[in-house]
Amino acid sequence: MNGLGEIGTVKVFTTVDRGFTPEEIAERALDKIIYVGERSHPLLLEQAKAFREQIRTVLVHYLAEAQQNERITLAAKLRAAGHHNTADILGEL
Repeated sequence: MNGLGEIGTVKVFTTVDRGFTPEEIAERALDKIIYVGERSHPLLLEQAKAFREQIRTVLVHYLAEAQQNERITLAAKLRAAGHHNTADILGEL
């Protein structure tokens, strides 16, 4: 028995010489959180797009906060291990 099936689409995201920004991560998350087809009623579509933008703002804010807190934690661990110069570099980012 031969079968052919499709289980979805795979998207690959990459960066060069850096990690993802909070904005990039928020956009990927929004694709999973909110979806409204373009064929939806125009009022629903308008509301969904406005809601998506509100959620984007919240996500970007808290992702940036998480990123900053991770740096603070890493800098503290580096200082505790005696790597003050490396910790200072993290503080400059």
